[in-house]
Amino acid sequence: MKNDVKTYPKWQEVRKRYFAKEELENIDEEVQAEIEQIRRLQDCVSREAANYMAKEGIGFNEFMRRLAASPRKVTKILKGDCNLTMASIAQLAALLGKRVKLVFE
Repeated sequence: MKNDVKTYPKWQEVRKRYFAKEELENIDEEVQAEIEQIRRLQDCVSREAANYMAKEGIGFNEFMRRLAASPRKVTKILKGDCNLTMASIAQLAALLGKRVKLVFE
């Protein structure tokens, strides 16, 4: 999520050609809100994974083995930079012995 539309100069020109200033402001606000929500979810997943590892007294390799995931995926989970599918979230929750509960506030 490090890149956003503002980092691509050519895309900025396309956006200006097709959207009014107010529309662009609304789009940018919506994108930023979505990014914030994704970051919150990523932080939650990362925290739960780290808590599990601490509770179980296991390191990276053992967590990777238990999750049956690649080193890259586990690194992203632990760094809070993961983009997981629903199936991946369910798999992680099962490993952690947790139930997933989605709450919109």
